[in-house]
Amino acid sequence: MVKTALDISLYVFLAICSLLIIFYIPRLKGWFASFKKQKRLINDKKNNIAVIIPARNESKVIGDLLDCLTRQTYPKEHFGVHVIVKESNDPTIEIAKQTKASVHIASNQTCKGDALDFCLKEILNTNPEQYDAYVIVDADCMLDSKFLEEMNNAMTSGKQVIQAKKIVKNYHIKDKKANSISASCNGLIWTIIDDMGNRYKSDKNITGMTIGTGLMLRSDVVKMLGGWPYRQTLTEDIEFMFDCMVKKISTFYYSYAIMYMEEATSLKVTNKRRRRWLTGVVDSKRIYAKQVKNSATTKEDKRNKYYVLALWPVFYYVGACVFFSIMQFGFSIALFILGESLWIKALLYSIIGVGIIYISFLILTLFCLIIERKNMPISLFRRIILLFVHPVFYMGYIPIIARALFFSNNKGWEVIERIDFKMDNEAQVEPLSDDEGELACLPQD
Repeated sequence: MVKTALDISLYVFLAICSLLIIFYIPRLKGWFASFKKQKRLINDKKNNIAVIIPARNESKVIGDLLDCLTRQTYPKEHFGVHVIVKESNDPTIEIAKQTKASVHIASNQTCKGDALDFCLKEILNTNPEQYDAYVIVDADCMLDSKFLEEMNNAMTSGKQVIQAKKIVKNYHIKDKKANSISASCNGLIWTIIDDMGNRYKSDKNITGMTIGTGLMLRSDVVKMLGGWPYRQTLTEDIEFMFDCMVKKISTFYYSYAIMYMEEATSLKVTNKRRRRWLTGVVDSKRIYAKQVKNSATTKEDKRNKYYVLALWPVFYYVGACVFFSIMQFGFSIALFILGESLWIKALLYSIIGVGIIYISFLILTLFCLIIERKNMPISLFRRIILLFVHPVFYMGYIPIIARALFFSNNKGWEVIERIDFKMDNEAQVEPLSDDEGELACLPQD
Protein backbone atom coordinates (compact mmCIF):
# COMPACT_ATOMS: atom_id res chain seq x y z
CA MET A 1 0.00 0.00 0.00
CA VAL A 2 2.75 2.42 0.98
CA LYS A 3 4.86 1.35 -1.98
CA THR A 4 1.96 1.96 -4.36
CA ALA A 5 1.36 5.42 -2.88
CA LEU A 6 5.04 6.31 -3.31
CA ASP A 7 5.05 5.13 -6.92
CA ILE A 8 1.84 7.00 -7.75
CA SER A 9 3.26 10.22 -6.28
CA LEU A 10 6.35 9.79 -8.48
CA TYR A 11 4.27 9.24 -11.62
CA VAL A 12 2.09 12.26 -10.88
CA PHE A 13 5.18 14.38 -10.26
CA LEU A 14 6.84 13.28 -13.50
CA ALA A 15 3.61 13.91 -15.43
CA ILE A 16 3.39 17.46 -14.05
CA CYS A 17 7.04 18.14 -14.94
CA SER A 18 6.53 16.74 -18.43
CA LEU A 19 3.49 18.95 -19.05
CA LEU A 20 5.35 22.05 -17.88
CA ILE A 21 8.30 21.20 -20.14
CA ILE A 22 5.95 20.74 -23.12
CA PHE A 23 4.32 24.07 -22.31
CA TYR A 24 7.79 25.68 -22.19
CA ILE A 25 8.98 24.26 -25.54
CA PRO A 26 8.29 27.48 -27.52
CA ARG A 27 10.58 29.31 -25.12
CA LEU A 28 13.24 26.59 -25.41
CA LYS A 29 13.34 27.18 -29.17
CA GLY A 30 14.82 30.58 -28.44
CA TRP A 31 17.94 28.98 -27.02
CA PHE A 32 19.04 28.00 -30.52
CA ALA A 33 18.49 31.39 -32.17
CA SER A 34 21.88 32.72 -31.09
CA PHE A 35 23.71 30.05 -33.12
CA LYS A 36 22.69 31.93 -36.26
CA LYS A 37 24.57 35.17 -36.79
CA GLN A 38 22.39 38.24 -36.50
CA LYS A 39 22.01 40.45 -39.56
CA ARG A 40 24.22 43.53 -39.45
CA LEU A 41 22.35 46.83 -39.81
CA ILE A 42 23.73 50.07 -41.23
CA ASN A 43 22.18 53.49 -40.68
CA ASP A 44 23.14 56.37 -42.98
CA LYS A 45 21.33 58.83 -40.72
CA LYS A 46 23.11 60.15 -37.64
CA ASN A 47 20.39 60.42 -35.03
CA ASN A 48 20.83 62.70 -32.03
CA ILE A 49 21.13 60.50 -28.95
CA ALA A 50 20.92 61.35 -25.25
CA VAL A 51 22.92 59.12 -22.91
CA ILE A 52 21.16 59.08 -19.54
CA ILE A 53 23.23 57.94 -16.54
CA PRO A 54 21.58 57.54 -13.11
CA ALA A 55 24.61 58.16 -10.88
CA ARG A 56 23.59 58.69 -7.28
CA ASN A 57 26.78 58.22 -5.21
CA GLU A 58 28.56 56.57 -8.14
CA SER A 59 31.76 58.65 -8.13
CA LYS A 60 33.76 55.46 -7.53
CA VAL A 61 32.95 53.95 -10.91
CA ILE A 62 31.46 56.57 -13.26
CA GLY A 63 34.84 57.85 -14.45
CA ASP A 64 35.45 54.76 -16.59
CA LEU A 65 32.04 55.06 -18.23
CA LEU A 66 32.52 58.76 -19.01
CA ASP A 67 35.95 57.95 -20.41
CA CYS A 68 34.35 55.39 -22.73
CA LEU A 69 31.88 58.02 -23.92
CA THR A 70 34.65 60.48 -24.79
CA ARG A 71 36.16 57.85 -27.10
CA GLN A 72 33.07 56.74 -29.00
CA THR A 73 33.37 56.44 -32.78
CA TYR A 74 29.95 58.08 -33.07
CA PRO A 75 30.22 61.82 -33.90
CA LYS A 76 30.28 63.82 -30.67
CA GLU A 77 27.98 66.47 -32.11
CA HIS A 78 25.25 63.83 -32.35
CA PHE A 79 25.08 62.73 -28.73
CA GLY A 80 24.85 64.36 -25.33
CA VAL A 81 25.58 62.91 -21.89
CA HIS A 82 23.24 63.53 -18.95
CA VAL A 83 24.27 62.49 -15.43
CA ILE A 84 21.69 62.34 -12.63
CA VAL A 85 22.63 62.72 -8.96
CA LYS A 86 20.70 63.33 -5.74
CA GLU A 87 22.89 65.68 -3.72
CA SER A 88 24.46 68.95 -4.87
CA ASN A 89 27.71 67.95 -3.12
CA ASP A 90 28.01 64.55 -4.81
CA PRO A 91 31.62 64.15 -6.08
CA THR A 92 30.12 62.70 -9.26
CA ILE A 93 29.20 66.23 -10.36
CA GLU A 94 32.81 67.40 -10.70
CA ILE A 95 33.77 64.19 -12.52
CA ALA A 96 30.90 64.69 -14.97
CA LYS A 97 31.75 68.35 -15.59
CA GLN A 98 35.27 67.40 -16.60
CA THR A 99 33.80 65.63 -19.63
CA LYS A 100 31.27 68.43 -20.23
CA ALA A 101 28.34 66.18 -19.36
CA SER A 102 25.10 67.82 -18.28
CA VAL A 103 24.24 67.26 -14.61
CA HIS A 104 20.72 66.92 -13.25
CA ILE A 105 20.17 67.10 -9.48
CA ALA A 106 17.05 65.11 -8.65
CA SER A 107 16.95 65.79 -4.91
CA ASN A 108 13.62 64.03 -4.35
CA GLN A 109 14.62 60.73 -5.95
CA THR A 110 14.00 57.60 -3.92
CA CYS A 111 14.75 55.10 -6.69
CA LYS A 112 16.24 54.83 -10.16
CA GLY A 113 12.81 55.42 -11.71
CA ASP A 114 12.54 58.80 -9.98
CA ALA A 115 15.95 59.83 -11.31
CA LEU A 116 15.09 58.82 -14.88
CA ASP A 117 11.72 60.55 -14.76
CA PHE A 118 13.24 63.79 -13.46
CA CYS A 119 15.94 63.89 -16.14
CA LEU A 120 13.70 62.97 -19.06
CA LYS A 121 11.10 65.56 -18.06
CA GLU A 122 13.76 68.25 -17.78
CA ILE A 123 14.99 67.46 -21.29
CA LEU A 124 11.46 67.33 -22.71
CA ASN A 125 10.49 70.60 -21.04
CA THR A 126 13.65 72.34 -22.29
CA ASN A 127 13.72 71.07 -25.87
CA PRO A 128 11.52 68.08 -26.76
CA GLU A 129 13.01 67.89 -30.28
CA GLN A 130 16.64 67.89 -29.17
CA TYR A 131 17.05 64.11 -29.30
CA ASP A 132 15.83 61.31 -31.54
CA ALA A 133 16.53 58.63 -28.95
CA TYR A 134 17.50 58.15 -25.31
CA VAL A 135 19.95 55.50 -24.05
CA ILE A 136 19.93 54.55 -20.36
CA VAL A 137 23.27 53.29 -19.01
CA ASP A 138 24.11 52.41 -15.40
CA ALA A 139 27.14 54.21 -13.97
CA ASP A 140 29.12 51.02 -13.27
CA CYS A 141 29.01 49.86 -16.90
CA MET A 142 31.55 50.34 -19.66
CA LEU A 143 30.94 50.63 -23.38
CA ASP A 144 32.45 49.29 -26.54
CA SER A 145 33.94 52.14 -28.56
CA LYS A 146 31.32 51.53 -31.28
CA PHE A 147 28.42 51.24 -28.84
CA LEU A 148 26.53 54.40 -29.85
CA GLU A 149 27.32 53.84 -33.52
CA GLU A 150 25.78 50.38 -33.33
CA MET A 151 22.79 51.57 -31.32
CA ASN A 152 22.18 54.13 -34.05
CA ASN A 153 22.48 51.36 -36.66
CA ALA A 154 19.89 49.34 -34.72
CA MET A 155 17.37 52.14 -35.18
CA THR A 156 17.02 51.10 -38.84
CA SER A 157 15.13 48.07 -37.52
CA GLY A 158 12.20 50.45 -37.10
CA LYS A 159 11.69 49.23 -33.53
CA GLN A 160 10.92 51.67 -30.74
CA VAL A 161 13.03 50.10 -28.00
CA ILE A 162 16.56 48.73 -28.52
CA GLN A 163 18.43 46.48 -26.09
CA ALA A 164 22.23 46.16 -26.23
CA LYS A 165 24.35 43.04 -25.66
CA LYS A 166 25.82 42.70 -22.19
CA ILE A 167 29.19 41.10 -21.45
CA VAL A 168 30.66 40.61 -17.97
CA LYS A 169 33.53 43.07 -17.50
CA ASN A 170 34.93 41.11 -14.54
CA TYR A 171 36.43 38.65 -17.02
CA HIS A 172 38.65 41.46 -18.31
CA ILE A 173 40.00 42.51 -14.92
CA LYS A 174 43.40 41.21 -13.85
CA ASP A 175 42.70 41.14 -10.12
CA LYS A 176 41.52 37.66 -9.10
CA LYS A 177 39.12 39.13 -6.53
CA ALA A 178 36.99 40.50 -9.35
CA ASN A 179 36.70 37.07 -10.96
CA SER A 180 35.04 35.17 -8.15
CA ILE A 181 32.91 32.11 -8.89
CA SER A 182 29.89 34.12 -7.74
CA ALA A 183 30.58 36.86 -10.31
CA SER A 184 31.07 34.31 -13.10
CA CYS A 185 27.90 32.43 -12.20
CA ASN A 186 25.70 35.50 -12.00
CA GLY A 187 27.14 36.87 -15.24
CA LEU A 188 25.57 34.02 -17.22
CA ILE A 189 22.15 35.58 -16.63
CA TRP A 190 22.90 38.09 -19.42
CA THR A 191 23.47 35.28 -21.91
CA ILE A 192 20.14 33.75 -20.91
CA ILE A 193 18.26 37.04 -21.25
CA ASP A 194 20.03 38.41 -24.33
CA ASP A 195 21.14 35.62 -26.64
CA MET A 196 18.91 32.78 -25.44
CA GLY A 197 15.86 34.98 -25.11
CA ASN A 198 15.74 38.43 -26.68
CA ARG A 199 17.54 37.37 -29.85
CA TYR A 200 14.75 34.97 -30.81
CA LYS A 201 12.06 37.40 -29.70
CA SER A 202 13.55 40.09 -31.94
CA ASP A 203 13.49 37.75 -34.94
CA LYS A 204 9.83 36.89 -34.29
CA ASN A 205 8.61 40.40 -33.35
CA ILE A 206 7.90 39.33 -29.78
CA THR A 207 8.11 41.69 -26.81
CA GLY A 208 11.58 41.25 -25.33
CA MET A 209 12.70 41.32 -21.72
CA THR A 210 13.86 44.87 -21.11
CA ILE A 211 16.83 45.46 -18.83
CA GLY A 212 17.31 48.98 -17.48
CA THR A 213 20.85 49.48 -18.76
CA GLY A 214 21.94 49.53 -22.38
CA LEU A 215 18.31 50.35 -23.13
CA MET A 216 17.44 52.78 -25.93
CA LEU A 217 14.02 54.40 -26.21
CA ARG A 218 13.03 56.20 -29.37
CA SER A 219 11.89 59.78 -28.75
CA ASP A 220 8.28 59.03 -29.67
CA VAL A 221 8.14 56.49 -26.82
CA VAL A 222 9.56 58.97 -24.30
CA LYS A 223 7.10 61.66 -25.42
CA MET A 224 4.18 59.24 -25.24
CA LEU A 225 5.18 58.21 -21.72
CA GLY A 226 5.89 61.81 -20.72
CA GLY A 227 9.05 60.74 -18.90
CA TRP A 228 9.60 57.49 -16.99
CA PRO A 229 6.46 56.42 -15.09
CA TYR A 230 7.80 53.05 -13.91
CA ARG A 231 8.65 53.13 -10.20
CA GLN A 232 6.08 50.98 -8.43
CA THR A 233 8.56 48.14 -7.86
CA LEU A 234 12.29 47.48 -7.45
CA THR A 235 12.56 46.60 -11.15
CA GLU A 236 11.34 49.50 -13.24
CA ASP A 237 12.64 47.74 -16.36
CA ILE A 238 10.35 44.72 -15.86
CA GLU A 239 7.42 47.10 -15.39
CA PHE A 240 8.44 48.64 -18.70
CA MET A 241 8.49 45.21 -20.36
CA PHE A 242 4.90 44.54 -19.34
CA ASP A 243 3.86 47.99 -20.49
CA CYS A 244 5.56 47.45 -23.85
CA MET A 245 3.33 44.45 -24.37
CA VAL A 246 0.20 46.27 -23.17
CA LYS A 247 0.90 49.43 -25.23
CA LYS A 248 2.27 47.43 -28.19
CA ILE A 249 5.66 49.18 -28.08
CA SER A 250 8.03 47.26 -30.36
CA THR A 251 11.33 45.95 -28.98
CA PHE A 252 14.60 44.78 -30.54
CA TYR A 253 17.84 43.19 -29.32
CA TYR A 254 21.01 44.07 -31.22
CA SER A 255 24.06 41.92 -30.49
CA TYR A 256 26.56 44.30 -32.14
CA ALA A 257 25.98 47.07 -29.60
CA ILE A 258 28.21 45.83 -26.79
CA MET A 259 28.45 46.98 -23.19
CA TYR A 260 30.29 45.59 -20.18
CA MET A 261 28.41 44.83 -16.96
CA GLU A 262 29.89 44.77 -13.48
CA GLU A 263 29.13 41.69 -11.39
CA ALA A 264 29.44 41.61 -7.61
CA THR A 265 32.47 39.71 -6.30
CA SER A 266 30.80 38.25 -3.20
CA LEU A 267 27.83 35.92 -2.85
CA LYS A 268 26.36 38.21 -0.19
CA VAL A 269 26.14 41.19 -2.54
CA THR A 270 25.06 38.96 -5.42
CA ASN A 271 22.16 37.64 -3.36
CA LYS A 272 21.19 41.20 -2.45
CA ARG A 273 20.93 41.95 -6.17
CA ARG A 274 19.06 38.72 -6.85
CA ARG A 275 16.53 39.42 -4.08
CA ARG A 276 15.93 42.90 -5.42
CA TRP A 277 15.42 41.67 -8.98
CA LEU A 278 13.15 38.72 -8.15
CA THR A 279 11.08 40.84 -5.78
CA GLY A 280 10.54 43.35 -8.56
CA VAL A 281 9.71 40.63 -11.10
CA VAL A 282 7.02 39.16 -8.84
CA ASP A 283 5.60 42.57 -7.89
CA SER A 284 5.53 43.74 -11.51
CA LYS A 285 3.58 40.66 -12.54
CA ARG A 286 1.03 41.30 -9.81
CA ILE A 287 0.60 44.91 -10.89
CA TYR A 288 0.29 44.21 -14.63
CA ALA A 289 -1.45 40.82 -14.61
CA LYS A 290 -4.91 42.22 -15.35
CA GLN A 291 -3.68 44.61 -18.04
CA VAL A 292 -1.66 41.87 -19.73
CA LYS A 293 -4.68 39.54 -19.71
CA ASN A 294 -7.06 42.18 -21.09
CA SER A 295 -4.65 43.26 -23.84
CA ALA A 296 -4.18 39.72 -25.19
CA THR A 297 -6.99 39.83 -27.75
CA THR A 298 -5.23 38.73 -30.94
CA LYS A 299 -3.08 35.70 -31.70
CA GLU A 300 0.03 37.89 -31.71
CA ASP A 301 -0.95 39.45 -28.39
CA LYS A 302 -1.43 36.02 -26.83
CA ARG A 303 1.99 34.97 -28.07
CA ASN A 304 3.48 38.09 -26.47
CA LYS A 305 1.64 37.29 -23.25
CA TYR A 306 3.16 33.82 -23.23
CA TYR A 307 6.69 35.20 -23.55
CA VAL A 308 6.44 38.07 -21.07
CA LEU A 309 5.14 35.53 -18.53
CA ALA A 310 7.64 32.82 -19.52
CA LEU A 311 9.39 32.88 -16.16
CA TRP A 312 6.31 31.59 -14.38
CA PRO A 313 6.26 28.07 -15.86
CA VAL A 314 9.88 27.85 -14.65
CA PHE A 315 8.76 28.87 -11.16
CA TYR A 316 6.01 26.21 -11.24
CA TYR A 317 8.44 23.57 -12.55
CA VAL A 318 11.02 24.23 -9.86
CA GLY A 319 8.26 24.58 -7.25
CA ALA A 320 6.86 21.17 -8.17
CA CYS A 321 10.31 19.62 -7.81
CA VAL A 322 10.90 21.27 -4.43
CA PHE A 323 7.45 20.30 -3.14
CA PHE A 324 7.92 16.69 -4.28
CA SER A 325 11.38 16.48 -2.69
CA ILE A 326 10.22 17.89 0.64
CA MET A 327 7.18 15.62 0.66
CA GLN A 328 9.25 12.52 -0.09
CA PHE A 329 11.85 13.50 2.48
CA GLY A 330 9.07 13.80 5.06
CA PHE A 331 7.78 10.35 4.07
CA SER A 332 11.30 8.99 4.40
CA ILE A 333 11.66 10.25 7.96
CA ALA A 334 8.21 8.96 8.95
CA LEU A 335 8.87 5.53 7.43
CA PHE A 336 12.26 5.34 9.10
CA ILE A 337 10.69 6.07 12.49
CA LEU A 338 8.08 3.39 11.84
CA GLY A 339 10.80 0.90 10.95
CA GLU A 340 9.65 0.54 7.32
CA SER A 341 12.37 -0.34 4.80
CA LEU A 342 10.63 1.80 2.19
CA TRP A 343 12.20 4.87 3.80
CA ILE A 344 15.17 4.35 1.46
CA LYS A 345 12.89 4.47 -1.59
CA ALA A 346 11.22 7.65 -0.35
CA LEU A 347 14.64 9.22 0.24
CA LEU A 348 15.69 8.23 -3.29
CA TYR A 349 12.57 9.89 -4.70
CA SER A 350 13.42 13.01 -2.70
CA ILE A 351 16.87 13.05 -4.28
CA ILE A 352 15.30 12.59 -7.73
CA GLY A 353 13.30 15.79 -7.26
CA VAL A 354 16.42 17.81 -6.44
CA GLY A 355 18.36 16.01 -9.16
CA ILE A 356 15.86 17.04 -11.85
CA ILE A 357 16.35 20.68 -10.90
CA TYR A 358 20.14 20.31 -11.00
CA ILE A 359 20.15 18.51 -14.37
CA SER A 360 17.79 21.09 -15.87
CA PHE A 361 20.07 23.92 -14.78
CA LEU A 362 23.12 21.94 -15.94
CA ILE A 363 21.69 21.82 -19.47
CA LEU A 364 20.93 25.54 -19.27
CA THR A 365 24.52 26.24 -18.13
CA LEU A 366 25.99 24.16 -20.95
CA PHE A 367 24.07 26.22 -23.51
CA CYS A 368 25.27 29.43 -21.86
CA LEU A 369 28.92 28.38 -21.96
CA ILE A 370 28.71 27.33 -25.60
CA ILE A 371 26.91 30.50 -26.71
CA GLU A 372 29.11 32.89 -24.71
CA ARG A 373 32.40 31.06 -25.31
CA LYS A 374 33.92 33.86 -27.42
CA ASN A 375 33.24 36.48 -24.76
CA MET A 376 34.59 34.53 -21.78
CA PRO A 377 38.40 34.76 -21.70
CA ILE A 378 38.73 32.11 -18.99
CA SER A 379 40.46 28.74 -18.90
CA LEU A 380 38.87 25.42 -19.81
CA PHE A 381 39.25 24.33 -16.19
CA ARG A 382 37.32 27.40 -15.06
CA ARG A 383 34.57 26.66 -17.58
CA ILE A 384 34.25 23.10 -16.26
CA ILE A 385 33.93 24.43 -12.73
CA LEU A 386 31.24 26.83 -13.88
CA LEU A 387 29.38 24.03 -15.65
CA PHE A 388 28.91 22.11 -12.43
CA VAL A 389 28.77 24.98 -9.91
CA HIS A 390 26.38 27.27 -11.77
CA PRO A 391 23.39 24.88 -11.39
CA VAL A 392 23.91 24.97 -7.61
CA PHE A 393 24.19 28.77 -7.77
CA TYR A 394 20.94 28.92 -9.73
CA MET A 395 19.24 26.72 -7.17
CA GLY A 396 19.98 29.55 -4.76
CA TYR A 397 17.12 31.41 -6.47
CA ILE A 398 14.63 28.99 -4.90
CA PRO A 399 14.46 30.56 -1.41
CA ILE A 400 14.64 34.03 -2.99
CA ILE A 401 11.63 33.30 -5.21
CA ALA A 402 9.75 31.79 -2.27
CA ARG A 403 10.39 34.92 -0.22
CA ALA A 404 9.22 37.16 -3.06
CA LEU A 405 6.05 35.11 -3.58
CA PHE A 406 4.93 34.55 -0.01
CA PHE A 407 6.34 37.35 2.13
CA SER A 408 6.09 41.13 2.15
CA ASN A 409 9.11 42.84 0.63
CA ASN A 410 11.04 46.03 1.16
CA LYS A 411 10.62 48.43 -1.75
CA GLY A 412 13.13 51.04 -0.58
CA TRP A 413 16.41 52.09 -2.16
CA GLU A 414 19.10 49.54 -1.30
CA VAL A 415 22.75 50.44 -1.72
CA ILE A 416 24.74 47.92 -3.77
CA GLU A 417 28.50 47.88 -3.25
CA ARG A 418 30.73 48.48 -6.29
CA ILE A 419 34.00 46.82 -7.17
CA ASP A 420 37.08 48.98 -7.51
CA PHE A 421 39.19 47.35 -10.21
CA LYS A 422 40.44 48.39 -13.61
CA MET A 423 39.81 46.40 -16.74
CA ASP A 424 42.85 44.86 -18.37
CA ASN A 425 44.02 47.16 -21.15
CA GLU A 426 45.28 44.09 -23.00
CA ALA A 427 41.95 42.29 -22.78
CA GLN A 428 40.81 40.87 -26.08
CA VAL A 429 37.32 39.79 -26.99
CA GLU A 430 36.58 38.32 -30.38
CA PRO A 431 34.48 40.78 -32.38
CA LEU A 432 30.90 39.86 -33.18
CA SER A 433 31.10 41.67 -36.49
CA ASP A 434 32.88 40.78 -39.70
CA ASP A 435 35.17 43.79 -39.59
CA GLU A 436 38.20 44.12 -37.36
CA GLY A 437 38.63 47.18 -35.22
CA GLU A 438 38.76 48.49 -31.71
CA LEU A 439 36.27 46.41 -29.80
CA ALA A 440 36.59 47.37 -26.17
CA CYS A 441 36.63 50.89 -24.83
CA LEU A 442 39.10 50.26 -22.04
CA PRO A 443 40.13 52.77 -19.38
CA GLN A 444 43.62 54.24 -19.38
CA ASP A 445 45.77 53.69 -16.30
